[in-house]
Amino acid sequence: MKLTEQIRVVENIIEELKGEDITTINVMQQSDDMEAIVIATGRSIQHVRGIANNVSIEAKRLNMPVLGTEGAESSEWVLVDLGEVIVHVMTEKSREFYKLERLWSIEEDED
Repeated sequence: MKLTEQIRVVENIIEELKGEDITTINVMQQSDDMEAIVIATGRSIQHVRGIANNVSIEAKRLNMPVLGTEGAESSEWVLVDLGEVIVHVMTEKSREFYKLERLWSIEEDED
């Protein structure tokens, strides 16, 4: 499955489950381990856990690799590793605190 198709699958699952503020970042220039990051916000710990769980289930159903899941115990922030695509589902509080978009954005030099 092509990268764009994988991203579309993940985004559609998150949208169907009413995940909020979905952001996809291309990180091919910054990482040798992954090509894209999808970040989404869940309204509660249960919502975050449910979105991440459904991403894993649907990915497996479509024969996408699910290399691991982290954070499901506390569910403030759950990471689903799909190989080329890493999915971060976070509560609003966690997302505001960690600011992953800023961490992975490419800053232009202002010389």
